[in-house]
Amino acid sequence: MNKRLAFVLLIGLPVAMPQVCAHANGGGARFDRAAAVDTDRSSQTASTLVVRGTIKSYDVTSRTLVLTTPSGTLPFTMPPAVRVRQRWHSIEISALGRYSGFRAAIRYSESGAEKTVQSVHIFGKDER
Repeated sequence: MNKRLAFVLLIGLPVAMPQVCAHANGGGARFDRAAAVDTDRSSQTASTLVVRGTIKSYDVTSRTLVLTTPSGTLPFTMPPAVRVRQRWHSIEISALGRYSGFRAAIRYSESGAEKTVQSVHIFGKDER
């Protein structure tokens, strides 16, 4: 029984080989294109960073969030479409003033001296 199965597999291998090789070459071309895209991203000057700290204050009129970190205070200007969340709940940007004293993680991009906030994740007062 095993000899018959081995014989069938050996006979079918040369028949299937051109299709397997063609599929493998198509996948390699896709991989090269994906690698080229990643190379293009790495050459950009903006980098995504995350800073963690405690929310000190939020000014609604200037849309400035001040975060206290062990190395000092950092002000962030909030764009109008920034995503603010606490666990799975979305929070309005105007409500950030109520979260003074809460821990937060801010994801932002930095290009030169300009910081652009991408998202804010608020934790509990005792959470990290």
